[in-house]
Amino acid sequence: MKIEVLDLKDLAAYKALMDDCFGGSNPLERYQQYANRAGYTIWAAKDGERIVGSVTTYAIDLFTFDFQPCLMLFNVAVLGAYRKQGIGRRLLELVIDKARKDGFRSISLTCLDDAYPAHRLYESVGFKRASSLKYDLKL
Repeated sequence: MKIEVLDLKDLAAYKALMDDCFGGSNPLERYQQYANRAGYTIWAAKDGERIVGSVTTYAIDLFTFDFQPCLMLFNVAVLGAYRKQGIGRRLLELVIDKARKDGFRSISLTCLDDAYPAHRLYESVGFKRASSLKYDLKL
């Protein structure tokens, strides 16, 4: 198993992972836009050449708050057949180690209330449940 920054030639395989893990996803063009934006990094776990897991990070570096610079995590995903093999843990540990080396002060993520296996994974690598409310405004 190797973990590397997603190569743009693998975007279609990454989209297939998102579709499988989340029951659908954005059009491929949308992933192409994000893959080329500053601050975003998509990490891919590969079994041979097959993408079996991933995590996306987005760097935020504002001067307003003392917890910044921080990383936001998105789309932590592992194919069902590859779960419970430590792939999600390895992805998160890589991101945490790299964030420390790069001088980030915190890492944040959001998770569905009933995604209990994900909660256990995040807590097992040191994340603490935060007390906050999420607000959305659909545009």
